[in-house]
Amino acid sequence: MTQRVACFTGRFQPFHNQHLEVLSALSHEFDRIIIGVTNPDLENLQEHAASQHRHTDSANPFSYESRVKIIKDSIAAQSQFNNLEIEIIPFDLNDSESWSVPEETVFALRIFSPWEASKLSLFSDLGFETLELPAPSIKLSASDIRESLKADDSAWENSVVPGAIATIKSEWQQTVLKVSA
Repeated sequence: MTQRVACFTGRFQPFHNQHLEVLSALSHEFDRIIIGVTNPDLENLQEHAASQHRHTDSANPFSYESRVKIIKDSIAAQSQFNNLEIEIIPFDLNDSESWSVPEETVFALRIFSPWEASKLSLFSDLGFETLELPAPSIKLSASDIRESLKADDSAWENSVVPGAIATIKSEWQQTVLKVSA
């Protein structure tokens, strides 16, 4: 039997509840999910016409390693993923030759803006099957979470998995210390 593989990509700055919703939806249809963390190299961020902020330092405070920790903590306590193979990989959208995904991978996306539509086109143009998941009427914004973290209020905590709160706080503090050094 052929294993059904989905890939869900994002910057995950940080990983939040709507990201978890996508994983949950995919877990019902696929045997393996690859989480592709985009912008893995924060020293090599590139501007894209479909997004005004994806390449800025303020939109990318968490390192690749920090994001992997946050994602792992977010999915660790979710029993629905116990029998599912989940792999987290660096995913440079600008270098398709580096993508470590099987050729039968289905790329799953929610379309909120021209940015996600451009990713859908990228994957389709490269011959990958795509799956457009319904987008919720209200988008949870990682930008809002980062703003709440900057303001040192706890409003952001309702937007993430409780098991990841301590890791996000810790990784945020490391980011703040690095910037102030």
